[in-house]
Amino acid sequence: MNDRKPIFYINDNKCRNSYSCVRVCPVNAIEVRAQKDHPTIIPDRCIGCGLCFIACSPRAVEFRDSKEQVKKLLASDRKTVALVAPSIASEFDDITDYRKFVSMLRALGFDYVHENSFGVDLIAAEYADLFSKAEGKYYITANCPAIVKLIEKYHPELVPNLAPFVSPMIATAMVVKKIYGEEAATIYIGPCIDNKDEAFLYREGKLVDEILTFLELRELFEEFDIQERMVKMSEFDPPYGHWGALYPLPAGIIQAGGIKRDMVSSSVITASGKEEVFEAINDFSKYIDTIHHHFNLFFCHGCLLGPRNGES
Repeated sequence: MNDRKPIFYINDNKCRNSYSCVRVCPVNAIEVRAQKDHPTIIPDRCIGCGLCFIACSPRAVEFRDSKEQVKKLLASDRKTVALVAPSIASEFDDITDYRKFVSMLRALGFDYVHENSFGVDLIAAEYADLFSKAEGKYYITANCPAIVKLIEKYHPELVPNLAPFVSPMIATAMVVKKIYGEEAATIYIGPCIDNKDEAFLYREGKLVDEILTFLELRELFEEFDIQERMVKMSEFDPPYGHWGALYPLPAGIIQAGGIKRDMVSSSVITASGKEEVFEAINDFSKYIDTIHHHFNLFFCHGCLLGPRNGES
């Protein structure tokens, strides 16, 4: 057991009992009991998809905040490394040049700023190799933490079909720790709230030390009054990503791996969004011996803006 907060929880002081969270939860992980004043999210059933967070208009559904922990790391003697998701351009469209964004992170206190797209390139190459040597066994990609939770909790018979790879976030963190040493603090910055739980699956949370969502990063920029007009341009630290920059798109990792995507010759089916994903998992479970394709799945519509922007 651990004492950290659940990934999502309900703030009773804000809850108006509209039960919109209960209605949208795809796995019935939100409980309503007569003896309780408000609904409760059951962590053991939750897959971290964030649909409840989107549906709750009074914002009573909250997620585990990491800003204070990140500020402590930035103020410590440890070297701090930002691992930035490729979807920064879609979230921070108000920043005119990515080099300004990099400088804003350095102004916040990060010693190094890395592209997570480099990790995408590494994992995409592994998928291309895995699919080419599958020999009749079909796989489901394991990049989206909500998909992994969904399969582990509700379709355990498909666990052997999860691709045996870490996510690009974890791959990038492994490389960065090799470069700067285990004492360097790695902070992943991206759209996915559920990455906060994924980080604890590796080295007891010491591989990726903290996760910042784009929302939390904006709040830190505001708190420390860091603005684009105040900084000079700065490049990411190497190694640089290449086709991994396509990762925000649903089939981006497939494209990054150079895997064919046309209807005739492709061996991979991509599905994203709740409805498509549930249908895909059902089809994989029942008909994979007829379908004869690997499945590339993301609970959101690609790893783009995440649930906090209502993109699931």
